[in-house]
Formats: sequence, C-alpha cells, structure tokens
Amino acid sequence: MLLAASISLLGCSSSGQPSSETQEEKMGHLGLPLVTQGASGVVYRLRDATFSISRYGYLSSGGAGGGGPTEVVTVSSETDPDAATISVSLEEGSYYVQLLPGWHFEKQTPSGYETVEATLLSGELQFVYVSRQSTSFAEYQFGLGEREIWLNGELNIGVVVYEHPSEVGFGGGAGFGGVAGFSGVAGGGGFAAGSPPVPGTAGGFP
Repeated sequence: MLLAASISLLGCSSSGQPSSETQEEKMGHLGLPLVTQGASGVVYRLRDATFSISRYGYLSSGGAGGGGPTEVVTVSSETDPDAATISVSLEEGSYYVQLLPGWHFEKQTPSGYETVEATLLSGELQFVYVSRQSTSFAEYQFGLGEREIWLNGELNIGVVVYEHPSEVGFGGGAGFGGVAGFSGVAGGGGFAAGSPPVPGTAGGFP
C-alpha cells in the first residue's frame, strides 16, 4: 500500500530561487510493516493500526526550521487490510511516527485470521530519518500475551543487620560492604582521604 503524503515543503535554494531538483528526486519512502512471521512459522498481522507521522524541525531544502513538529499525516492499516506494509512517500528529513491506541494483533490459521492478545514492547513513538530515493522503516516490537506476562518483574527487598562495626569494614577495611551513604574507599575506615575524624573518637569511631 503506497501513499503519497503532503507533509513536505516546496524546495528552494538558499538564494530564494527554485531548486533545480524535482520534487520526486527529493522524495524517499517510509515503510510501516504490518505482517511478520514468528519463530514457529506462524504469520501475524497488525490490524486497526493508526500511525501519526510528523516531521520535526529541519528543512531539507537547506535551512533550519522551527523547534517543534510541523504538519501531521495519519495513515491506517484498514485502508488496505491485506497489505504487508504501509509505504508513505515523504520528503527527505527527520520524522516521528506514533502508533495510536486501538490496534490489535491477528494470527493466521487454516480457517483464516483470529485475534490474539499482544503487548507493545517498544515505545509507541519512533524516530525515523527518511533519505531520498530510499526506504526507511519504523519497526515496532510486540510480545504475544497479556501485559502482565511481558512487563511485570520482581523487586526483592532485603534487611541486613550488623552487630559490630568490624562486620562492615570499619577500622581500615576495604569499604563498607554496600551500606548506603558510604563511599567504600579502601583504608581509613572507608572514608575519603582528608576526611576529619569525629571529635572525641579515635579515627572517627569509639
């Protein structure tokens, strides 16, 4: 599925005269893959996917543009549900591609396609540079299954008790064994060189 997007600016030289390059010569393509094959050989496709494409900042005609996104082009997988890729014709430059909410995944079966649960693992916003006379791709990563399968981890919280300063390297040992707030510098009880001892103590400790 090939789309020509009116997101580009007309090219002019730095002198203000029309560029000798044709608009077609300055165009490249942005590919948005919709179909992929898993390690098992099963084919999957992305459906109800809407992509928002915005050009950022730099004018390829030779000058620096503004500091934010300009025009936005929106394309959808439903324009041609059987297409393997959405191809958008764009002028050379930097673009942000955003996958909007509402998409779903389908798996190919002998009887047709069926919906499967999938989780977006990569960011919904991708940065792509489109070069003239070539195709650049914005690729998204998905994991099959619910969000909890892919994005949940574990945080283990431990408690450690020291009964005597010698257990954590006091008195000239090599560091403090991970006690928060100490530098772990070898020698001198782990304090950095030049640190004064606490008054009334030997070396800073009773």
